This record gives sequence, C-alpha cells and structure tokens, in this order.
Amino acid sequence: MADQNEEIAADRVLSVAEGVEIKQRIAAQRSLKRWRWMGNYGDPFQAAAVANEDPPCLSGEVMFTVNGNLVPAWMFY
Repeated sequence: MADQNEEIAADRVLSVAEGVEIKQRIAAQRSLKRWRWMGNYGDPFQAAAVANEDPPCLSGEVMFTVNGNLVPAWMFY
C-alpha cells in the first residue's frame, strides 16, 4: 500500500464518506495507533463526523484547524 500521505492530496477537500472509507481501510491494515493526516474538509462538522466513525477517535485523538474554507485534520487511530 502506498504511504497514506500520497493517497490524500493536500489541496483536495474530502467528503465525509471519502474520509470514513480511507480511515477504515488504513485502520484495518495497521495495528499500531499513531497520528495520521486525514485530509481537508469543508467544515469542522465534517471532520468530526469522520473522527466519530469506526474506529472512533477518543478524547484528544483528533486535531483540526480552520483555515479559510479548509479544515485540515489529523486523527490518532
């Protein structure tokens, strides 16, 4: 599998469905939790929706910033 940073283009806004699919696919292939770049979203609610999907990120396991119309997100899973 390619490095996940190659899978998520830094200038692309992901939908919740795309983010969930990427998160579940990566989590199924890895047993060690670590911080992962999870792409840009259109608003904080979309990033939170992805963080809450299986495997859910717990308290302190998601970071995002609001940068204009982009919400870059990192998740620990």
